[in-house]
Amino acid sequence: MKKLLAIAVSLVMILGLASCGTQKDPSTKAPETTPAATEAPTTKAPETTQAPTEAPTEAPTEAPTEPAVPETKYTSLGLNIKNKTGAVINEVFIYAKGGEEGKSVVEAGWKDKDADKENYEKNIYIVREADAEMELKVVFEDGSEVKKDLGKLEMYTKISMKDGTDPAGWEVELEDKAEDQAAMDLAVAVGKTADNFYPGYELLPVELKNKTGKNIVDFRFFEEGGDKDAYNNLIDYLYTDAGEKMDSLMPGKAKEGGKYLFKCFIRPHADNYNIYVKFDDGTDITYPIEDWFKPDGDGHLPNEISLKNAEDKYDIKVQYDDGVPEPIDYLAESLEKGHVVDQWYPVYDGAVKADEALVAEAKAELAKLVVPAAEAEEPAETTEEPATTEEAADTGEYADLVLNIKNKTGKTINEVYIYAKGEDKGSSVVETGWKDKDEDGEGYEKNIYIIRKSGAEMEVHVVFEDGEEATWEVGTLAMYDKLSMKKGTDVSKWEHEPNDDAEDIAKMDDVVKAGVTADGWKPGN
Repeated sequence: MKKLLAIAVSLVMILGLASCGTQKDPSTKAPETTPAATEAPTTKAPETTQAPTEAPTEAPTEAPTEPAVPETKYTSLGLNIKNKTGAVINEVFIYAKGGEEGKSVVEAGWKDKDADKENYEKNIYIVREADAEMELKVVFEDGSEVKKDLGKLEMYTKISMKDGTDPAGWEVELEDKAEDQAAMDLAVAVGKTADNFYPGYELLPVELKNKTGKNIVDFRFFEEGGDKDAYNNLIDYLYTDAGEKMDSLMPGKAKEGGKYLFKCFIRPHADNYNIYVKFDDGTDITYPIEDWFKPDGDGHLPNEISLKNAEDKYDIKVQYDDGVPEPIDYLAESLEKGHVVDQWYPVYDGAVKADEALVAEAKAELAKLVVPAAEAEEPAETTEEPATTEEAADTGEYADLVLNIKNKTGKTINEVYIYAKGEDKGSSVVETGWKDKDEDGEGYEKNIYIIRKSGAEMEVHVVFEDGEEATWEVGTLAMYDKLSMKKGTDVSKWEHEPNDDAEDIAKMDDVVKAGVTADGWKPGN
């Protein structure tokens, strides 16, 4: 048991340091963090990556068609590999003979036994096509490379690269010692593969933000139609950068005690996903995450999920964030190294059982190890108003305002007036037929530019398509404020709040630059 405890710790180090190649220079531009390319997914631990040929709807009139392509089956392999070559190894590939090499199962700079007696031996977990003839390729630090036929691999296979770099002298055999087998069982049971290859699943890099104002004690990410309880609560694997266990995901920015997460989920491919959240006050909510694999206008897939509201499931932001290093560099690293936020991994044929306490300990240590070293840094506080365009900072009787307005009322709106209390309403700032979020997931939100009396108490008057009207006293308005008309026509549930999101502000500045007010009114006309 003591040896296994030591193995658990060393296993975590191996898994945590394993890379899909050499570490990239951080000064170079990180790759876009799109999901890893994997085989066609299923909604459970897959046995196949290719769907069987669809049955014909009519009886064939000619010769029978060719038989369906046999299903590809995958199996779990716990292996022991040793570098006793006398040389430093940079890459090790284990792959089906004649097929693609895939990714290295070791990190660059793997020293041999003479140079590093502690780490020359590794127990690794990989998933490979069952019964395939396998091949080994080793790339040394000097750039030379060799290959060796492995035959059909089995669980507990030992690959001892010994007596120099000539693979003719290397040994491939089965381990028969119970304790050594248990070490390989543990590697498989933890679930993280050495090369981050999970056929049938997507590796989804996600930046998560909790801006609900509440502590989250249960957080599960699952595919539409799936079972949330099939996955782990990521809070169980949430640690501070100092390695201290957290009992909740606190709200707010890093400077406010909150924490942004930059890691991956492993899930079946789906058009839509869901997030189930339970708060520390006992309430819960399920947020829909729609069209995850639908690119935006610039061709980017989303990589950020920001939970905005603890009561409104649609008050979330799902988008592509191109910030560097946050989140592009952080997510690129997580995707490269397979940092999984909830430590959930799929199970394949051949999976084994291991001591549950050891598995739990290894997963906990793995969760600590892969926390990004640098948490999201927020810009320094400033007492100055954000700079906008030349037109957007009137200092006299009138002030420029660019506002974000949302129709989440459940009804179509025909007119919206924003005016100084007690004065003429002026013209509507929206066109007739403005649909709510449920009917129009893209057009329900608008950034509008208006000019109003500086410091005036303001009202918002809304006329719905069915003739119902509502008047909302919003007080003074400031540049970049958000006005969210939500949960029906009761204005007591509508929200007026400032917006400090840098990306939102940049978009609103663009509206001001265009110079066209939403109601066509400017002083003097």
